[in-house]
Amino acid sequence: MRRVTLIFLPIFVLSACSTYNLGYDKSGKIKNSLTVNNKLCESNDTLITQQTIGLKNTVYNLFFTQGIFAGQDNNARSDFKYQRWQVPLVIGAMIDLNQNYLGQFHDFLPVLTADQQTYNSLLENIYQVNNWDTFSVTKQQQLCKQTQHCLYIDDRLWWVNVFLSYADGLTNLDNSNPQIDKMLNYAYKIYIDGISRDDYLNQIGTPGAVSLMWFSSNQRAAEYKSTISNSLYVTAGARLAKLIKYRYGTNNNQFNYNLVLNNAKIVADGYFLGYFNKLNMNGLLLDGITTGGSSLIHRESYGTVVNQMFTYNQGVVLPGMAILAQLTGDKKYMQFAKQLILSSYNYSNQYNGFFDDYGYLNPNGWFSDGDGIAFRLAYWQYFSLFLENYDLKSDAKFYNIILNFVTNNANQLIIRKLNTQGYPWSPNLTYLVSPNHNNYSALATGKLFTNFPDGYSTPGTATALELLILKQRISYLEKTN
Repeated sequence: MRRVTLIFLPIFVLSACSTYNLGYDKSGKIKNSLTVNNKLCESNDTLITQQTIGLKNTVYNLFFTQGIFAGQDNNARSDFKYQRWQVPLVIGAMIDLNQNYLGQFHDFLPVLTADQQTYNSLLENIYQVNNWDTFSVTKQQQLCKQTQHCLYIDDRLWWVNVFLSYADGLTNLDNSNPQIDKMLNYAYKIYIDGISRDDYLNQIGTPGAVSLMWFSSNQRAAEYKSTISNSLYVTAGARLAKLIKYRYGTNNNQFNYNLVLNNAKIVADGYFLGYFNKLNMNGLLLDGITTGGSSLIHRESYGTVVNQMFTYNQGVVLPGMAILAQLTGDKKYMQFAKQLILSSYNYSNQYNGFFDDYGYLNPNGWFSDGDGIAFRLAYWQYFSLFLENYDLKSDAKFYNIILNFVTNNANQLIIRKLNTQGYPWSPNLTYLVSPNHNNYSALATGKLFTNFPDGYSTPGTATALELLILKQRISYLEKTN
Protein backbone atom coordinates (compact mmCIF):
# COMPACT_ATOMS: atom_id res chain seq x y z
CA MET A 1 0.00 0.00 0.00
CA ARG A 2 1.39 3.37 -0.96
CA ARG A 3 1.70 5.86 1.86
CA VAL A 4 1.49 9.62 1.94
CA THR A 5 4.62 11.58 2.79
CA LEU A 6 3.28 14.89 3.98
CA ILE A 7 -0.24 16.33 4.29
CA PHE A 8 -0.99 19.87 5.24
CA LEU A 9 -3.81 22.36 5.23
CA PRO A 10 -4.91 24.26 2.13
CA ILE A 11 -3.20 27.62 2.45
CA PHE A 12 -1.82 30.65 0.73
CA VAL A 13 1.99 30.59 0.88
CA LEU A 14 2.65 33.95 2.47
CA SER A 15 5.75 35.70 3.72
CA ALA A 16 6.66 38.57 6.00
CA CYS A 17 7.25 41.53 3.75
CA SER A 18 5.70 44.88 2.83
CA THR A 19 5.13 48.29 4.20
CA TYR A 20 1.62 48.74 2.82
CA ASN A 21 -0.99 50.18 5.16
CA LEU A 22 -2.69 46.81 5.65
CA GLY A 23 0.56 44.89 5.72
CA TYR A 24 0.67 43.25 2.26
CA ASP A 25 3.03 43.58 -0.68
CA LYS A 26 2.42 43.95 -4.40
CA SER A 27 2.04 40.17 -4.72
CA GLY A 28 -0.71 40.06 -2.12
CA LYS A 29 1.41 38.45 0.58
CA ILE A 30 0.50 39.39 4.12
CA LYS A 31 3.08 40.51 6.65
CA ASN A 32 3.37 38.26 9.73
CA SER A 33 0.68 35.90 8.49
CA LEU A 34 0.62 32.17 9.11
CA THR A 35 3.26 30.74 6.78
CA VAL A 36 4.22 27.31 5.54
CA ASN A 37 7.57 25.72 6.35
CA ASN A 38 9.39 22.54 5.40
CA LYS A 39 9.40 20.89 8.81
CA LEU A 40 5.86 21.10 10.10
CA CYS A 41 5.84 17.51 11.24
CA GLU A 42 9.21 17.77 13.00
CA SER A 43 8.02 19.05 16.35
CA ASN A 44 10.35 19.15 19.35
CA ASP A 45 7.72 17.02 21.05
CA THR A 46 8.28 13.44 19.85
CA LEU A 47 4.73 12.46 20.76
CA ILE A 48 3.27 15.33 18.70
CA THR A 49 5.41 14.27 15.75
CA GLN A 50 4.27 10.66 16.04
CA GLN A 51 0.63 11.70 16.39
CA THR A 52 0.81 13.97 13.35
CA ILE A 53 2.36 11.28 11.18
CA GLY A 54 -0.12 8.71 12.49
CA LEU A 55 -3.09 10.96 11.78
CA LYS A 56 -1.75 11.74 8.31
CA ASN A 57 -1.55 8.07 7.48
CA THR A 58 -4.98 7.40 8.95
CA VAL A 59 -6.66 10.14 6.92
CA TYR A 60 -4.83 8.98 3.84
CA ASN A 61 -5.82 5.33 4.22
CA LEU A 62 -9.41 6.02 5.28
CA PHE A 63 -9.83 8.34 2.33
CA PHE A 64 -8.18 6.30 -0.38
CA THR A 65 -9.15 2.79 0.69
CA GLN A 66 -12.80 3.85 0.80
CA GLY A 67 -12.75 5.80 -2.40
CA ILE A 68 -13.35 9.50 -2.75
CA PHE A 69 -17.15 9.29 -2.57
CA ALA A 70 -17.61 6.49 -0.07
CA GLY A 71 -19.63 7.31 3.02
CA GLN A 72 -21.69 5.02 5.19
CA ASP A 73 -23.15 3.47 2.06
CA ASN A 74 -21.35 1.46 -0.65
CA ASN A 75 -17.64 1.91 -1.24
CA ALA A 76 -16.33 3.83 -4.24
CA ARG A 77 -19.64 5.34 -5.32
CA SER A 78 -19.36 8.49 -7.35
CA ASP A 79 -22.79 9.90 -6.57
CA PHE A 80 -21.52 12.42 -3.99
CA LYS A 81 -24.07 11.17 -1.45
CA TYR A 82 -23.41 12.30 2.13
CA GLN A 83 -19.83 13.25 1.52
CA ARG A 84 -20.71 15.61 -1.29
CA TRP A 85 -19.54 18.44 0.98
CA GLN A 86 -17.32 16.46 3.36
CA VAL A 87 -15.12 15.20 0.52
CA PRO A 88 -13.93 18.70 -0.48
CA LEU A 89 -13.19 19.43 3.17
CA VAL A 90 -11.02 16.33 3.46
CA ILE A 91 -9.33 17.10 0.14
CA GLY A 92 -8.75 20.61 1.46
CA ALA A 93 -6.97 19.18 4.49
CA MET A 94 -4.80 17.05 2.22
CA ILE A 95 -3.78 19.51 -0.51
CA ASP A 96 -0.26 20.31 0.61
CA LEU A 97 1.07 23.63 -0.59
CA ASN A 98 4.49 22.61 0.67
CA GLN A 99 4.68 20.79 -2.66
CA ASN A 100 4.91 17.26 -1.27
CA TYR A 101 1.36 16.11 -1.85
CA LEU A 102 0.25 17.61 -5.15
CA GLY A 103 2.00 14.89 -7.15
CA GLN A 104 0.15 12.18 -5.26
CA PHE A 105 -3.10 14.10 -5.68
CA HIS A 106 -2.53 13.71 -9.44
CA ASP A 107 -1.51 10.07 -9.14
CA PHE A 108 -4.39 8.76 -7.11
CA LEU A 109 -7.46 10.68 -8.24
CA PRO A 110 -7.87 8.66 -11.46
CA VAL A 111 -8.36 5.38 -9.57
CA LEU A 112 -10.66 6.57 -6.80
CA THR A 113 -13.84 5.59 -8.60
CA ALA A 114 -14.48 2.79 -11.03
CA ASP A 115 -16.41 4.92 -13.51
CA GLN A 116 -13.83 7.71 -13.79
CA GLN A 117 -10.90 6.41 -15.78
CA THR A 118 -8.75 9.52 -15.93
CA TYR A 119 -7.83 12.35 -13.63
CA ASN A 120 -9.15 15.03 -15.98
CA SER A 121 -12.46 13.24 -16.55
CA LEU A 122 -12.99 13.04 -12.79
CA LEU A 123 -12.31 16.76 -12.34
CA GLU A 124 -14.60 17.59 -15.25
CA ASN A 125 -17.36 15.45 -13.75
CA ILE A 126 -16.97 17.17 -10.38
CA TYR A 127 -17.20 20.52 -12.16
CA GLN A 128 -20.33 19.57 -14.10
CA VAL A 129 -22.36 18.23 -11.18
CA ASN A 130 -21.51 21.39 -9.23
CA ASN A 131 -22.59 23.63 -12.09
CA TRP A 132 -25.58 21.60 -13.20
CA ASP A 133 -27.99 24.48 -13.81
CA THR A 134 -25.86 26.05 -16.55
CA PHE A 135 -26.45 23.04 -18.82
CA SER A 136 -29.49 22.06 -20.88
CA VAL A 137 -32.59 20.84 -19.04
CA THR A 138 -31.93 17.26 -20.16
CA LYS A 139 -28.35 17.45 -18.94
CA GLN A 140 -29.52 19.04 -15.68
CA GLN A 141 -31.81 16.11 -15.00
CA GLN A 142 -29.01 13.68 -15.75
CA LEU A 143 -26.57 15.43 -13.43
CA CYS A 144 -29.12 15.77 -10.63
CA LYS A 145 -29.99 12.07 -10.92
CA GLN A 146 -26.31 11.22 -10.70
CA THR A 147 -26.02 13.07 -7.38
CA GLN A 148 -29.44 11.74 -6.20
CA HIS A 149 -30.68 15.35 -6.12
CA CYS A 150 -29.61 18.73 -7.42
CA LEU A 151 -26.70 19.76 -5.25
CA TYR A 152 -27.43 22.55 -2.80
CA ILE A 153 -25.70 25.85 -3.35
CA ASP A 154 -23.39 25.39 -0.38
CA ASP A 155 -22.32 21.97 -1.72
CA ARG A 156 -21.16 23.65 -4.89
CA LEU A 157 -19.31 26.39 -3.04
CA TRP A 158 -17.33 23.88 -0.95
CA TRP A 159 -15.95 22.58 -4.24
CA VAL A 160 -15.26 26.10 -5.55
CA ASN A 161 -13.02 26.61 -2.53
CA VAL A 162 -11.20 23.31 -3.22
CA PHE A 163 -10.56 24.38 -6.81
CA LEU A 164 -9.17 27.67 -5.47
CA SER A 165 -6.92 25.89 -2.95
CA TYR A 166 -5.67 23.62 -5.70
CA ALA A 167 -5.00 26.57 -8.04
CA ASP A 168 -3.22 28.46 -5.29
CA GLY A 169 -1.03 25.48 -4.46
CA LEU A 170 -0.07 24.97 -8.08
CA THR A 171 0.69 28.69 -8.40
CA ASN A 172 3.34 28.35 -5.73
CA LEU A 173 4.60 25.05 -7.12
CA ASP A 174 4.68 25.85 -10.83
CA ASN A 175 3.21 29.17 -11.95
CA SER A 176 3.02 27.98 -15.57
CA ASN A 177 1.04 24.81 -14.83
CA PRO A 178 -2.03 24.73 -17.14
CA GLN A 179 -4.13 23.19 -14.35
CA ILE A 180 -4.12 26.60 -12.63
CA ASP A 181 -6.21 28.16 -15.39
CA LYS A 182 -8.49 25.10 -15.45
CA MET A 183 -9.13 25.27 -11.70
CA LEU A 184 -9.78 29.01 -11.85
CA ASN A 185 -12.07 28.52 -14.83
CA TYR A 186 -14.07 25.88 -12.96
CA ALA A 187 -14.31 28.10 -9.88
CA TYR A 188 -15.23 31.18 -11.89
CA LYS A 189 -17.96 29.49 -13.95
CA ILE A 190 -19.64 27.92 -10.93
CA TYR A 191 -19.40 31.15 -8.93
CA ILE A 192 -20.53 33.58 -11.64
CA ASP A 193 -22.64 31.59 -14.12
CA GLY A 194 -24.09 28.96 -11.82
CA ILE A 195 -24.64 30.83 -8.55
CA SER A 196 -24.54 34.61 -9.06
CA ARG A 197 -28.02 34.76 -10.62
CA ASP A 198 -31.17 36.58 -9.65
CA ASP A 199 -33.04 33.44 -8.58
CA TYR A 200 -30.27 32.71 -6.05
CA LEU A 201 -28.77 36.10 -5.24
CA ASN A 202 -31.52 38.47 -4.12
CA GLN A 203 -33.29 40.15 -1.17
CA ILE A 204 -35.84 37.40 -0.54
CA GLY A 205 -36.19 37.01 3.22
CA THR A 206 -33.58 39.71 3.89
CA PRO A 207 -35.24 42.94 2.73
CA GLY A 208 -32.74 45.70 2.08
CA ALA A 209 -29.84 43.24 2.08
CA VAL A 210 -28.70 41.03 -0.80
CA SER A 211 -28.06 37.43 0.26
CA LEU A 212 -27.76 33.98 -1.22
CA MET A 213 -30.28 31.15 -1.31
CA TRP A 214 -29.40 27.66 -0.08
CA PHE A 215 -31.65 25.04 -1.68
CA SER A 216 -32.45 24.70 -5.36
CA SER A 217 -33.59 22.09 -7.85
CA ASN A 218 -34.69 21.93 -11.47
CA GLN A 219 -38.29 21.44 -10.36
CA ARG A 220 -38.97 24.21 -7.83
CA ALA A 221 -37.73 27.67 -6.91
CA ALA A 222 -34.80 28.21 -4.57
CA GLU A 223 -35.57 28.74 -0.90
CA TYR A 224 -34.02 29.34 2.53
CA LYS A 225 -31.17 31.73 3.24
CA SER A 226 -28.58 29.71 5.13
CA THR A 227 -25.60 31.32 6.81
CA ILE A 228 -23.24 28.66 5.46
CA SER A 229 -24.11 29.33 1.81
CA ASN A 230 -23.57 33.06 2.35
CA SER A 231 -20.32 32.45 4.24
CA LEU A 232 -18.97 30.25 1.47
CA TYR A 233 -20.04 32.75 -1.17
CA VAL A 234 -18.17 35.61 0.51
CA THR A 235 -15.01 33.57 1.09
CA ALA A 236 -14.99 31.94 -2.36
CA GLY A 237 -15.58 35.30 -4.04
CA ALA A 238 -12.85 37.05 -2.07
CA ARG A 239 -10.34 34.23 -2.68
CA LEU A 240 -11.22 34.08 -6.37
CA ALA A 241 -10.88 37.85 -6.73
CA LYS A 242 -7.48 37.80 -5.04
CA LEU A 243 -6.17 35.05 -7.31
CA ILE A 244 -7.51 36.87 -10.39
CA LYS A 245 -5.94 40.17 -9.32
CA TYR A 246 -2.46 38.86 -8.67
CA ARG A 247 -2.36 36.38 -11.57
CA TYR A 248 -4.26 38.15 -14.34
CA GLY A 249 -4.77 41.73 -13.20
CA THR A 250 -8.00 43.62 -12.67
CA ASN A 251 -8.85 44.12 -16.38
CA ASN A 252 -8.71 40.55 -17.66
CA ASN A 253 -11.28 39.64 -20.33
CA GLN A 254 -11.73 36.04 -19.21
CA PHE A 255 -12.04 36.64 -15.47
CA ASN A 256 -13.97 39.74 -14.44
CA TYR A 257 -12.23 40.81 -11.23
CA ASN A 258 -14.62 43.66 -10.37
CA LEU A 259 -17.71 41.49 -10.89
CA VAL A 260 -16.41 38.80 -8.55
CA LEU A 261 -15.23 41.29 -5.93
CA ASN A 262 -18.45 43.31 -5.98
CA ASN A 263 -20.62 40.20 -5.62
CA ALA A 264 -18.64 39.08 -2.59
CA LYS A 265 -18.88 42.58 -1.11
CA ILE A 266 -22.64 42.80 -1.69
CA VAL A 267 -23.27 39.66 0.37
CA ALA A 268 -20.69 40.58 3.01
CA ASP A 269 -22.32 44.00 3.40
CA GLY A 270 -25.89 42.72 3.11
CA TYR A 271 -26.17 39.41 4.91
CA PHE A 272 -23.40 39.82 7.48
CA LEU A 273 -22.76 43.49 8.18
CA GLY A 274 -26.27 44.70 7.37
CA TYR A 275 -28.40 41.83 8.65
CA PHE A 276 -26.08 40.75 11.44
CA ASN A 277 -28.19 41.96 14.38
CA LYS A 278 -30.91 39.53 13.35
CA LEU A 279 -28.44 36.67 12.98
CA ASN A 280 -26.46 36.64 16.18
CA MET A 281 -26.53 35.11 19.63
CA ASN A 282 -23.98 36.74 21.92
CA GLY A 283 -22.06 37.74 18.81
CA LEU A 284 -22.32 34.34 17.13
CA LEU A 285 -24.08 33.63 13.85
CA LEU A 286 -27.28 31.62 13.73
CA ASP A 287 -28.18 29.24 10.95
CA GLY A 288 -30.24 31.33 8.55
CA ILE A 289 -33.53 32.84 7.42
CA THR A 290 -36.74 30.98 6.62
CA THR A 291 -38.21 32.20 3.34
CA GLY A 292 -40.93 29.62 2.64
CA GLY A 293 -44.04 28.45 4.42
CA SER A 294 -47.44 30.15 4.59
CA SER A 295 -45.98 33.57 3.80
CA LEU A 296 -44.42 32.47 0.54
CA ILE A 297 -46.33 35.05 -1.50
CA HIS A 298 -44.82 37.77 0.70
CA ARG A 299 -41.39 36.28 0.95
CA GLU A 300 -39.64 39.42 -0.32
CA SER A 301 -40.36 40.93 3.10
CA TYR A 302 -40.69 37.70 5.08
CA GLY A 303 -37.74 36.34 6.99
CA THR A 304 -37.75 34.40 10.26
CA VAL A 305 -34.39 33.74 11.89
CA VAL A 306 -33.79 30.05 12.55
CA ASN A 307 -32.50 29.74 16.10
CA GLN A 308 -29.72 27.20 15.51
CA MET A 309 -26.00 27.70 15.92
CA PHE A 310 -23.39 25.63 14.10
CA THR A 311 -19.62 25.73 14.54
CA TYR A 312 -18.76 26.13 10.89
CA ASN A 313 -20.93 29.23 10.56
CA GLN A 314 -18.53 31.01 12.89
CA GLY A 315 -15.48 30.12 10.80
CA VAL A 316 -16.13 29.82 7.08
CA VAL A 317 -16.71 33.53 6.46
CA LEU A 318 -13.51 34.62 8.28
CA PRO A 319 -10.99 34.38 5.40
CA GLY A 320 -13.41 36.11 3.05
CA MET A 321 -13.69 39.07 5.40
CA ALA A 322 -9.89 39.26 5.82
CA ILE A 323 -9.30 39.22 2.06
CA LEU A 324 -12.03 41.80 1.42
CA ALA A 325 -10.27 44.09 3.92
CA GLN A 326 -7.08 43.64 1.92
CA LEU A 327 -8.62 44.13 -1.53
CA THR A 328 -10.85 47.09 -0.61
CA GLY A 329 -8.82 48.78 2.13
CA ASP A 330 -11.98 48.89 4.26
CA LYS A 331 -11.27 47.77 7.83
CA LYS A 332 -14.91 47.03 8.62
CA TYR A 333 -14.53 43.52 7.21
CA MET A 334 -11.57 42.71 9.43
CA GLN A 335 -13.36 44.18 12.44
CA PHE A 336 -16.31 41.87 11.80
CA ALA A 337 -14.03 38.82 11.52
CA LYS A 338 -12.11 39.62 14.70
CA GLN A 339 -15.29 40.18 16.70
CA LEU A 340 -16.70 36.87 15.47
CA ILE A 341 -13.51 35.06 16.54
CA LEU A 342 -13.61 36.78 19.93
CA SER A 343 -17.23 35.69 20.42
CA SER A 344 -16.32 32.11 19.45
CA TYR A 345 -13.41 32.14 21.89
CA ASN A 346 -15.58 33.47 24.72
CA TYR A 347 -18.21 30.85 23.96
CA SER A 348 -15.58 28.10 24.06
CA ASN A 349 -14.54 29.22 27.54
CA GLN A 350 -17.95 28.10 28.77
CA TYR A 351 -16.90 24.55 27.86
CA ASN A 352 -13.31 24.37 29.11
CA GLY A 353 -11.94 26.00 26.01
CA PHE A 354 -13.49 23.52 23.58
CA PHE A 355 -15.46 25.01 20.67
CA ASP A 356 -18.43 22.93 19.63
CA ASP A 357 -22.14 22.80 18.76
CA TYR A 358 -23.14 21.91 22.28
CA GLY A 359 -26.84 22.50 21.79
CA TYR A 360 -27.04 19.61 19.35
CA LEU A 361 -25.51 16.65 21.13
CA ASN A 362 -27.86 13.69 21.34
CA PRO A 363 -27.73 10.38 23.25
CA ASN A 364 -26.81 8.37 20.16
CA GLY A 365 -23.87 10.45 19.10
CA TRP A 366 -23.01 13.72 17.51
CA PHE A 367 -25.46 14.61 14.77
CA SER A 368 -26.79 11.24 13.78
CA ASP A 369 -27.31 12.49 10.22
CA GLY A 370 -23.55 12.35 9.78
CA ASP A 371 -22.88 16.04 9.19
CA GLY A 372 -21.78 17.14 12.63
CA ILE A 373 -18.41 15.44 12.63
CA ALA A 374 -17.28 17.66 9.75
CA PHE A 375 -18.40 20.95 11.33
CA ARG A 376 -15.24 21.36 13.39
CA LEU A 377 -13.14 20.32 10.38
CA ALA A 378 -14.71 23.17 8.43
CA TYR A 379 -14.19 25.66 11.25
CA TRP A 380 -10.48 25.01 11.78
CA GLN A 381 -9.71 24.69 8.08
CA TYR A 382 -11.19 28.09 7.30
CA PHE A 383 -9.83 29.58 10.52
CA SER A 384 -6.39 28.64 9.17
CA LEU A 385 -7.20 30.36 5.88
CA PHE A 386 -8.07 33.47 7.87
CA LEU A 387 -4.70 33.37 9.65
CA GLU A 388 -2.99 33.15 6.27
CA ASN A 389 -4.59 36.47 5.37
CA TYR A 390 -4.09 38.31 8.65
CA ASP A 391 -1.12 40.12 10.20
CA LEU A 392 -0.85 38.19 13.44
CA LYS A 393 1.45 40.75 15.00
CA SER A 394 -0.87 43.71 14.37
CA ASP A 395 -2.77 43.24 17.66
CA ALA A 396 -0.90 41.60 20.56
CA LYS A 397 -4.04 41.04 22.66
CA PHE A 398 -5.91 39.40 19.80
CA TYR A 399 -2.83 37.31 18.94
CA ASN A 400 -2.79 35.89 22.48
CA ILE A 401 -6.48 35.01 22.17
CA ILE A 402 -5.73 33.13 18.95
CA LEU A 403 -2.88 31.25 20.63
CA ASN A 404 -5.09 30.26 23.56
CA PHE A 405 -8.00 29.33 21.30
CA VAL A 406 -5.94 26.98 19.12
CA THR A 407 -3.96 25.52 22.03
CA ASN A 408 -7.06 24.84 24.15
CA ASN A 409 -8.73 22.92 21.33
CA ALA A 410 -5.63 21.05 20.16
CA ASN A 411 -4.71 19.99 23.69
CA GLN A 412 -8.08 18.32 24.20
CA LEU A 413 -7.77 15.98 21.25
CA ILE A 414 -7.98 12.34 22.24
CA ILE A 415 -5.69 10.44 19.92
CA ARG A 416 -5.16 6.71 20.14
CA LYS A 417 -4.24 3.68 18.13
CA LEU A 418 -6.92 2.05 16.05
CA ASN A 419 -7.52 -1.67 16.43
CA THR A 420 -7.60 -2.81 12.83
CA GLN A 421 -8.78 -6.34 13.63
CA GLY A 422 -11.77 -7.09 11.45
CA TYR A 423 -10.99 -4.19 9.12
CA PRO A 424 -9.66 -4.68 5.59
CA TRP A 425 -6.23 -3.22 6.41
CA SER A 426 -2.90 -4.87 6.90
CA PRO A 427 -2.33 -5.69 10.60
CA ASN A 428 1.29 -4.60 10.13
CA LEU A 429 0.28 -0.97 9.65
CA THR A 430 -0.25 1.42 12.56
CA TYR A 431 -3.05 3.99 12.55
CA LEU A 432 -4.09 6.71 14.92
CA VAL A 433 -7.58 8.09 15.23
CA SER A 434 -9.36 10.74 17.21
CA PRO A 435 -12.95 10.28 18.40
CA ASN A 436 -15.35 12.67 16.80
CA HIS A 437 -16.00 14.35 20.11
CA ASN A 438 -13.84 14.86 23.17
CA ASN A 439 -16.73 14.03 25.49
CA TYR A 440 -16.63 10.43 24.31
CA SER A 441 -13.99 8.68 26.38
CA ALA A 442 -14.06 5.51 24.32
CA LEU A 443 -14.45 4.70 20.66
CA ALA A 444 -17.99 3.53 20.16
CA THR A 445 -18.80 0.55 17.98
CA GLY A 446 -19.96 1.33 14.49
CA LYS A 447 -20.02 -0.16 11.02
CA LEU A 448 -16.96 0.05 8.82
CA PHE A 449 -15.83 3.56 7.96
CA THR A 450 -19.02 5.09 9.24
CA ASN A 451 -19.13 8.86 9.38
CA PHE A 452 -20.71 8.90 12.87
CA PRO A 453 -19.79 8.59 15.78
CA ASP A 454 -17.13 5.86 16.24
CA GLY A 455 -14.02 7.93 15.59
CA TYR A 456 -13.00 6.03 12.49
CA SER A 457 -14.44 8.67 10.19
CA THR A 458 -12.29 10.49 7.70
CA PRO A 459 -13.60 14.01 8.53
CA GLY A 460 -13.39 13.35 12.26
CA THR A 461 -9.79 12.24 12.03
CA ALA A 462 -8.91 15.03 9.58
CA THR A 463 -10.11 17.53 12.21
CA ALA A 464 -7.49 16.29 14.65
CA LEU A 465 -4.86 16.59 11.93
CA GLU A 466 -5.96 20.15 11.14
CA LEU A 467 -5.65 21.21 14.77
CA LEU A 468 -2.29 19.56 15.42
CA ILE A 469 -0.73 21.07 12.31
CA LEU A 470 -2.28 24.47 13.01
CA LYS A 471 -0.80 24.43 16.49
CA GLN A 472 2.62 23.58 15.05
CA ARG A 473 2.39 26.30 12.41
CA ILE A 474 1.59 28.96 14.99
CA SER A 475 4.44 27.71 17.16
CA TYR A 476 6.76 27.95 14.15
CA LEU A 477 5.62 31.52 13.51
CA GLU A 478 6.41 32.48 17.09
CA LYS A 479 9.94 31.12 16.78
CA THR A 480 10.70 32.77 13.45
CA ASN A 481 9.21 36.23 14.01
